[in-house]
Amino acid sequence: MTRLLVKDLRLVAPYAWVAIPAHVLWCAQAFLSPGLYFWFSLGAALAWTPVVLAIEWQLDADRFVASLPVTRAAVVHARYASALGSVIAGAVLYVLYGHALMAVAPERLAHDWSGVPQWWSGGSVLAFATVGYVLVTAFLPFHFRFRFPMGAGLFAVSAIAAGSIAVALVKATAATGARGPTPGPGRGGAGEMLAASFASLATGATAPWGLLALLAGAGVLGYVSIRLSVRFYARQEL
Repeated sequence: MTRLLVKDLRLVAPYAWVAIPAHVLWCAQAFLSPGLYFWFSLGAALAWTPVVLAIEWQLDADRFVASLPVTRAAVVHARYASALGSVIAGAVLYVLYGHALMAVAPERLAHDWSGVPQWWSGGSVLAFATVGYVLVTAFLPFHFRFRFPMGAGLFAVSAIAAGSIAVALVKATAATGARGPTPGPGRGGAGEMLAASFASLATGATAPWGLLALLAGAGVLGYVSIRLSVRFYARQEL
């Protein structure tokens, strides 16, 4: 697995001179809007996997990977490790960028962040990791079943459809008078609502049971996702 992870790093290394400054500028620009910083940082973290897959597809690296003395299950496990590792790295940078940018932020920007769940809060980081984990485990079975770029396209369509349904359900719930976590005045960002929800989960009276349920759900989702990916990849003719 280590060899496969190093292979990903080597594929992206020639583009680091562009990727690193672009990542910093992307997140710094998003920090100017509290409602965007969560999602833009998460998107930057998740971009690692499709970028690596796109480079592999362009170089026709599947044949090279298939020639390595590793099982197809190991290839799948390495892809999950790489993708989830990028989410963890993204969560760390999400916090570090936030501290660094706030240290040099003008007073107006500091005021804009008042009343919004901060990037360093447990709820915000937990929301970042959880959403990233769910998206990774949902995407990879599409990739191993349909391969790149078709798998990415089908996942994007499915994600947009699921997101539209979720937004419709939230609006319907709001119309009936049900209320969820409320972000700061004038914010209304979904990232802030997620952070508030996970903060309640982590610090509320039911925190131990809520976190156990979250971990159990994540374990089941990960197990099913990996099993599907291994099965799909085993059937591929490379």
